[in-house]
Amino acid sequence: MTSARPSAKRHVSRAILAVVSALILVATVVGAGVTVVMGQLQGNITAVDISEQLGSAPPVAAITEVNEETGTFDPLNIVLMGSDTRAGKGNGGFGSVEKFGTAQHSDTVIVLHVAADRKSAIAVSIPRDTMITLPVCKKNGKKVGGYTARFNMAIEIGGPGCTIKAIEEMSGLNINNFMLVDFGGFKKIVDAIGGVEICLTKAVDDPLSGLKLDKGKHVVQGDEALAFVRARHTLGDGSDTSRIRRQQAFLSSFIRKVTSSGTLLNPASLLGILDAATASLTADPQLADINNLKDLALSLKDLKPGNVTFTTVPWTPNGDNATVSVNAEKAKPIWDALKNDTAWPPKGATTDEQPLLKTAPAQIHVNVLNGTAEKGKAKQVAKQLRKAGYIVEQVGNAESSDVANTTVQYDPGYDQSAKTLTYAANASTSEAVKKLGSTMNLIVGADWTEVRPVTISDITQDFTANVNTADENFCAG
Repeated sequence: MTSARPSAKRHVSRAILAVVSALILVATVVGAGVTVVMGQLQGNITAVDISEQLGSAPPVAAITEVNEETGTFDPLNIVLMGSDTRAGKGNGGFGSVEKFGTAQHSDTVIVLHVAADRKSAIAVSIPRDTMITLPVCKKNGKKVGGYTARFNMAIEIGGPGCTIKAIEEMSGLNINNFMLVDFGGFKKIVDAIGGVEICLTKAVDDPLSGLKLDKGKHVVQGDEALAFVRARHTLGDGSDTSRIRRQQAFLSSFIRKVTSSGTLLNPASLLGILDAATASLTADPQLADINNLKDLALSLKDLKPGNVTFTTVPWTPNGDNATVSVNAEKAKPIWDALKNDTAWPPKGATTDEQPLLKTAPAQIHVNVLNGTAEKGKAKQVAKQLRKAGYIVEQVGNAESSDVANTTVQYDPGYDQSAKTLTYAANASTSEAVKKLGSTMNLIVGADWTEVRPVTISDITQDFTANVNTADENFCAG
């Protein structure tokens, strides 16, 4: 779905990278989980009071204060938004104020819900070209809005508070917190952690962004990382919603890198990363307090990538090849989950042990290879797999009969199939093997137990919702 708005190209790069930078800040602080150097960063963050737009007093309690009634933290809803403004230091790389003016749009917005138990989070993207009735907001003492326009216009008529008001009217949520970021420090942050792994389903040569990469996996830094999140017309179907999917892939990979790497345990390295991130951050007074950010990070120390769910508010095309509308019926369960602090997708799609799985056994082809000294082991496992619905192609012996850990070998293009098989086989190891094709190898090791049942959620089949979790290593089309 290609936007017909003439200025769409010039807005995209800044907005997407702004929200990426906001989540990078959150992920960096969460992944590091340390208290050093935070005080040095207080002056970097710009605080903006949005209570006038929302018609309520700003919250005064510490963001991680324990609720006396429940004995736990309160859940949090934080709006992460990006501005495409050219104003400000470091924001002129893709167009000048003289050429594009000082107006801004929130071309990329994510509602981040942090659960009360701090063990899970849900990130809901809202397409920029969603048509809504703009809320009535205040600008220079006058009332503005109340007419139909794109969602990303709310910030132009009334600032971040007006965008939040639009989301509240759309979702029924109560929101007090936001982060607004430009991408002046984006390349520095990505470089500081040693780059982010991405995956492409086909080669790309995009003259607009300068991105030129072969099909498959790459670790991108600097200009390549920037180009990956801003390119559109030569990736996917060229739409904003397709690009949202790629943003989610990038953020998922970043979260995995931060939470699994020891890079950020170095205080000197951490200071440079956080300094770059916070220097480009505008937030509400609560989140602008560096001590609140520190406490929030520490409260999230047990949050795992598999419990961070990315999704997009379900939408329907408007028939103009440019805009979309929210599918209110499909969106309601998502907003209800955020409102009630319940799991999304609902229990049944996932369990405390099972991750979010998308590919059913009947779609999975597998070779079963015996990596033990026990004769007939591969045949036994193949029988169990067939009974569970998997398509077993070949049965044989692995190169070694002394394999300790059951392993799934898969082609990067079939990572969702691998995720299902890895869980079902209780495999402790999975290996991406280029050009392996659609049939995976299951190497049965000494730790083999059984074929576990899996639950595939229908929710994941809705392409407008783009449901995935941050532990997924998936290819962006």
